[in-house]
Amino acid sequence: MSLQDEAGRLRREIREHDRRYYTDAAPTISDREYDKLLERLRQIETEHPELLTADSPTQRVGGEPVDGFETVAHARRMYSIDNSYDEAELRKWGDRCFELLSPEVAAVADELEALDRAEDELKGTRGAEATEKRRNLEAQREELKRRRESLMAESTKTGAPIASGYFAEPKVDGVAISLRYERGRLVQAVTRGDGSRGDDITTNVRAMRSVPLALDPSKARPIPEVLEVRGEIYMPEADFLRNNQLAVAVGEEPMVNPRNGAAGTLKQYDPAVVADRGLRLFAHGRGEISDDSLAAQSELIAAFAEWGLPTNPLATPCRNLNAVWDYIQKFEQQKPTLAYGVDGVVVKVDRFEQQDRLGHTSRFPRWCLAYKYATEQATTTLLDVDWQMGKTGKLTPRGILEAVFVAGTTVRHATLHNLGEVRRKDLRRGDKVIVEKAGEIIPQVVRSLPEHRPTDAEPIAPPTECPTCGSGIAIEYDQRRQNDIESFGARVEREKQRAERAGDEPREIPQPPPLSEEDESGRYCQNPQCPAQLRERLWHFASRGQMDIDGMGEKVIGQLLEAGLVASYADIFALHTKRDELLKLERMGEKRADKLIAAIDGAKSRGLARVLAALGIRHVGSSASRLLASHYGSIERMTEANETDIATFQVDGGESGIGPEIARSLHGYLHSEAGQEVIQGLRAAGVRLDEERPEPPVDGADLPLAGKTLVVTGALERFSRSEIQERIRQLGGKPASSVSSATDYLVAGEKAGSKLAKAEKLGVPVLTEAEFAAMIGE
Repeated sequence: MSLQDEAGRLRREIREHDRRYYTDAAPTISDREYDKLLERLRQIETEHPELLTADSPTQRVGGEPVDGFETVAHARRMYSIDNSYDEAELRKWGDRCFELLSPEVAAVADELEALDRAEDELKGTRGAEATEKRRNLEAQREELKRRRESLMAESTKTGAPIASGYFAEPKVDGVAISLRYERGRLVQAVTRGDGSRGDDITTNVRAMRSVPLALDPSKARPIPEVLEVRGEIYMPEADFLRNNQLAVAVGEEPMVNPRNGAAGTLKQYDPAVVADRGLRLFAHGRGEISDDSLAAQSELIAAFAEWGLPTNPLATPCRNLNAVWDYIQKFEQQKPTLAYGVDGVVVKVDRFEQQDRLGHTSRFPRWCLAYKYATEQATTTLLDVDWQMGKTGKLTPRGILEAVFVAGTTVRHATLHNLGEVRRKDLRRGDKVIVEKAGEIIPQVVRSLPEHRPTDAEPIAPPTECPTCGSGIAIEYDQRRQNDIESFGARVEREKQRAERAGDEPREIPQPPPLSEEDESGRYCQNPQCPAQLRERLWHFASRGQMDIDGMGEKVIGQLLEAGLVASYADIFALHTKRDELLKLERMGEKRADKLIAAIDGAKSRGLARVLAALGIRHVGSSASRLLASHYGSIERMTEANETDIATFQVDGGESGIGPEIARSLHGYLHSEAGQEVIQGLRAAGVRLDEERPEPPVDGADLPLAGKTLVVTGALERFSRSEIQERIRQLGGKPASSVSSATDYLVAGEKAGSKLAKAEKLGVPVLTEAEFAAMIGE
């Protein structure tokens, strides 16, 4: 056998042993035998460097430690997953999926729409015939509502059955990662970061033996040209204990828990350290894939396993939510025996086509949910309560606790959320309380133990004025309770009208109780110039993920405020003119001052999305800011939009997820005197208030798709889904996600499914990709 053939055989053999060890959990040789194979391959490649390949197992750790990590954009966004903590929340999510995916419920919705159109046609008409038609329409509407309620009740009973079923898998407590394979070879590994951009840690991930550098092409299922694998990198419990023993032995600080250990390891600058820490991977999701031959999550996981990627053997399809709940209950008994940390179960709608129909909010996919098990709890004493000021002026009660160890850390403070929460839990100073970490991160008080309450325990009194500036307090109540109270009269009137039409007695509508402290959701300082509020706003504005001004932390901001150097966001960008005053601040030498001024100058070009997130507008977080900036492109266009436009614009043919609450808050801020003053100040300071986006054509009326609504379905050859939807927008059209009677055209590629059938049923014209290209003159 030639040396080239021997090297090839050794690489295949070593990869197969890696697969058996990390993917199948069934090794067939000892570590010593494995090391011999690896050493022989290394010897051949050293003596004959022309035989060395980039994906050789010997190249997992090589070269010098890296200087830092580059931030790169994800090809497809990495979303977080929404959480539920009890069976009722899980069932409610399943019912929503059933409601949006069930053909029977969709048919009822179509009939209700038809009734609405028929009622619209009767507007302005009078007489006995019109009255009779309206009565018949109302009767039909009530019957359809009863049918819909019956379908939803049956859904709850039978576990929200959908055509594809669900897929359940353990929620491993690790670090989210995106692995990009091109032509079957690992080319990039990126952390989740903010979902849109993450750190490139390819060098470190290549050092992990559990991550294949090359996928197995020998199986029947072909590997896509581009395959982005989403997964979780974790540290097994045994490796966590081993690493901590080694750390203590050499005088280093031990890791707090396996998740922190995995995250810290991946940020090491020396890949040799990563190689020794024993990190593992479970592949569980998809990013960009160059073909769509995989139709479901269950097919994806099976394909991953074929190609040599480690998948969790405990993941399984479930026919309905009843089967999912059974899995969750059984898994709770099993998880303490696992060799790795798990904090719940992730449940997904199985078929990708149905996932696409459910879509996303600005933060979470609607097609999956994480069920979280009860977290570790501890008992301690609530010593006192203070009220902390937030960037929006909200005063949040914070419990001061007798120190207690919970889930890996010592806890001395816990959020109490708002006065309503305090009253509902009947918390008092001196109470014995149960504490846990929400999401295993943020400490919170779960409940009090009144049976152990001391006789001198005091109720918690809320502030009636701002503790910092003495200004008045505005109280906010639960919106649903307010709506319930405000709509009482209208509900009573509607019931009277219904009873009159039906000829029976009106049903009694119970009057909701008045608002109380239990309904309170927030207290706000009404003074926008409040020093504490200003400090929080400036700190948020300068922090990482917002304007990211290196060197402008909480302490420096406090110094700047005390010295009178800043009183607004715009003042930050004028600090270069006050260098001499800066140098007078404690521990602010010339080098540090120049570095801060340079960081401030660099922040001017962050772009509209970062500015929006930094302003601390209520309900407008980083996810919503990116969507808004990408859609509108500039602060001017955003200011011109009305609330409805902001709440309902679409992204890639689907809902943006912005909604009315965010729209109301943003629109109010942009049109307020204070908001306009902030924007003018930033503009005058040279801060960039736009975002790169394609400019729409000026003369929209002459565009080939002007005023047309188009839906795209199936696999296309010439365009990606996002490309064709953007092209539709550029040519004056509106891309939509579902087919209705208002749809002008359906563009159908290969494997078009239910949308094509519905278009044919409604008589909507169907275009091939070539016909669409001809229509737009391409």
